[in-house]
Amino acid sequence: MTVVHHPEPILDVHWQGYELAADDTHRYLWLWHGFNIRLVAVPIDDQLGYDHGWCYPRDPGLVADAVSIWNPETQDEPLGWHKRPTHPVRRAPRRDEAPDHNRPRCVHGCYIHTGCRTVACPEANGARR
Repeated sequence: MTVVHHPEPILDVHWQGYELAADDTHRYLWLWHGFNIRLVAVPIDDQLGYDHGWCYPRDPGLVADAVSIWNPETQDEPLGWHKRPTHPVRRAPRRDEAPDHNRPRCVHGCYIHTGCRTVACPEANGARR
């Protein structure tokens, strides 16, 4: 699978968002979504829904930076998000090549073994406070 990271975001009128990258199976777009930006993984040739989503602060540059260093082939999820509104968790096809990146995360994007930045996270015992 080849990932193409676009040098500039491409406007997608249907989704009312911007495509940042694409691979053989998905297009990765950011959308304004209430108080957040949502990065979504839209299946190629599908205009009805998305398979995975991650919420970010309302900073398009932050989302673009996270996607620019993300390899969806070996990394389950991009970095920097604070909420995962979709289930199940995305699994990269060759995830065994990036074991440090693909450690378990809580619903807020923090690696469980380091604790969560969110008070009373239901998944990360011993969360940093």
